[in-house]
Amino acid sequence: MQLAATDSKKENLERVVSATEVSETSDLLVFPEYCMGYPSEGMSRRYLEDLAEPLNGDFVSKVAEKSKEKQIGVVLPIYERFNRDVFNTAVIIDRGEIKGGYRKIHLFDAFGYRESDLFQAGTDPVLFRVRDLAFGVVICYDLRFPELVKSEVMSGARVVVVPAAWFRGPLKEEQWQTLLMARAQENTSYVIGVGNANEAFVGRSMVVDPLGVKVLDLGSGDRVGFYEIHDNQVTEAREKLPVLQQSTSLNIRCQQL
Repeated sequence: MQLAATDSKKENLERVVSATEVSETSDLLVFPEYCMGYPSEGMSRRYLEDLAEPLNGDFVSKVAEKSKEKQIGVVLPIYERFNRDVFNTAVIIDRGEIKGGYRKIHLFDAFGYRESDLFQAGTDPVLFRVRDLAFGVVICYDLRFPELVKSEVMSGARVVVVPAAWFRGPLKEEQWQTLLMARAQENTSYVIGVGNANEAFVGRSMVVDPLGVKVLDLGSGDRVGFYEIHDNQVTEAREKLPVLQQSTSLNIRCQQL
């Protein structure tokens, strides 16, 4: 769901909830990073403090209700309040059950932006399952760290989901596309990038197959994209291109949600 987040948490929640209505034939619905809200003047700690809530807060709970009603899985990025910290978290919901979340590990301290002034960094990669298919999840800037994606794949992921708010800038769309395709090919896994369509970001949600071929590209603006994942394509890609078998094992364990 390539949504253009506004500065209104209430409006964004309404749009997220209504988006589930067009996805009742899907198994998994993925929303972009910063979908809880993004102000026109740019992100601030005060804005985050006003919007942040725990995993069992109203934002997640209302989406979980729709997830149960529609019997679908949801990846829902939020600003998670935990004690005195705020995390950039992708919440995993499975047919109404809040399974937990992945807290963004690599905060975007680059190109003059300092996400570490806003969020606390997470520490643990996670895997989750939808209809017996194993998924990994990373958030936006995490995509630039191949060892994180590789650790999830080596732990069993067949698909990696990447919610993002990829900032606009010179050649940034090309970087986003190139990195998604590289992570897919080097891990012989599907990679699903879901971009925020707010004017500050590139949008460009896409699906890349296990051989690194882009098979869906939503371009810019508010868009809905559907793609059917075929697990046998992952198996076939790994037989043709056995890079995972030939890789040095990483001593990183993923938490199972």
